[in-house]
Amino acid sequence: MSNAIYLAMPRQLQNLALTAYGKNLYRQRFVGDIPANYQTDLIPFRTIRPIDLQHQQQRLQQLIQHCKDYVPYYRNLLRNVSTDKIATGDLSNMLPILTKAELKKDPELFISTSPEFKDKLRSANTSGSSGTPLSVKYTDEARRINYRFYEQALALFDCNYRSKSTTFAGRILYKSPGKHPDRYDSYNNTQYLSSYFISDDTIASYVDALNRWAPNFIDSYPSAIVELLKLAKQNQLKFTFSPKCVLTSSETLTTDARQLIESTLNTTVIDHYGCTEMAINAVSVGKYYFSDPLFSILEFEHQFDNSYELITTGLLNFGMPLLRYKIGDLVERSSDIAHGFDAIDGRTDDVIVTPEGKRVGRMDPAFKGIDGIEFAQIIQEKIDLIDVKIILSPNTQHLFKPELLIENIKERTSRKINVNIDYVNEIKKGANGKFKSVISKMQSS
Repeated sequence: MSNAIYLAMPRQLQNLALTAYGKNLYRQRFVGDIPANYQTDLIPFRTIRPIDLQHQQQRLQQLIQHCKDYVPYYRNLLRNVSTDKIATGDLSNMLPILTKAELKKDPELFISTSPEFKDKLRSANTSGSSGTPLSVKYTDEARRINYRFYEQALALFDCNYRSKSTTFAGRILYKSPGKHPDRYDSYNNTQYLSSYFISDDTIASYVDALNRWAPNFIDSYPSAIVELLKLAKQNQLKFTFSPKCVLTSSETLTTDARQLIESTLNTTVIDHYGCTEMAINAVSVGKYYFSDPLFSILEFEHQFDNSYELITTGLLNFGMPLLRYKIGDLVERSSDIAHGFDAIDGRTDDVIVTPEGKRVGRMDPAFKGIDGIEFAQIIQEKIDLIDVKIILSPNTQHLFKPELLIENIKERTSRKINVNIDYVNEIKKGANGKFKSVISKMQSS
């Protein structure tokens, strides 16, 4: 079903469409076999047992043999490797570090040619936080295992995937929320609220919808729920429920944001750090980030002080294996915990404010499906003006369609905002050495 058809439907039919879509998604994520090692207790923060490390090594050996047999990029690199003798500590001596730039140069080299996967691999696009999305191929098994870990994190708070929940979706759920910003997937017991329409004008409707539904858990970008809670406080609106937990992901969760969410809703925040490539899965309830050894093998490349570049070998996806993959984020470590780290030193983007008063905290989805971009940065110059700095990709710049990107940005912000495309050769980092993909000059003014 096209998005235009869905948006033209009345609210009740949109709910039916979301329910049908949710049922299909549930089957993809949970129905089917997974290896026995992943059917055991994978609850986060458990004590890692010797058997867990044995299972990790077995999975690694299977993955290395698969790469040696079927993945073009790794064939020569692994030609003389004896798979049955590989230990997790051998990776750095066997293989070079894989950067995102090298992966994007020729992603086809990383896709498995195994007959088992012929015409069966699925595709997903990374969000492209710097404007450079990547199409990732994955197996059904990898996806099922991935969501097994998701459910195990929820199990910490006596919840599961189909518990009564609310998701702040980074998608266009309607043309206008009106008095009803809520839509529902009845099959999965999920209330959907769009993160793109939170404003002074809509905040009462959002709070009313949440209070009526009273979810057991909330799944949200940090920026979306923080904006909601701040506006609710400014408008003296109260929440009449307390979720068992709030699951945050996809953005950096600050200490202030965690405290605001937990104190306002009388709950616990579980922050999830992962990626579309299924290269890592780490969760935190405030102390440190736990990364299960059956999901990936972590390496830490020291940069400065307590900051380390994170390098991972994902163990789930045989369809597009990424070994010793440099994700591009720094993490902080104060100890030598092999299966975790203290904090993620990731990006903290600004919020876009529209002429209507909406606050849009995540613009990554605007770049999905956009080809030909090497790097990008969004700058809100004025309330009705956004500049997009674009570095075109040398090999695929002819595929870039500026009108499509402009339409995506307007759809997620406002039709009253003018969007300019500025082609540049360089995009500088901030004074702190970090890159911000969204900058608002409105905040400084």
